[in-house]
Amino acid sequence: MRDQDWHLDEGLDPQGPSADDLDRFGDEMTPCASCGRRVYDQAEVCPHCGGFVHARQTTPWWALLVTAVLMLVLLIYLL
Repeated sequence: MRDQDWHLDEGLDPQGPSADDLDRFGDEMTPCASCGRRVYDQAEVCPHCGGFVHARQTTPWWALLVTAVLMLVLLIYLL
């Protein structure tokens, strides 16, 4: 018995995810936040570099320092 929602030309398992779901969620790999190599998306630690896969991006300390110095120079100039 053939399921009417499943087409043989799709090549999908009738019990599995739809083609739309595979397009949207199908990639199981993601780049590591530390080294950029592709790792399994549910991994917490990269097997290549040991860094956290889903680490949040933070502003570098030197960018904060440069901004603070520029603000101080601007404040002194305006006074």
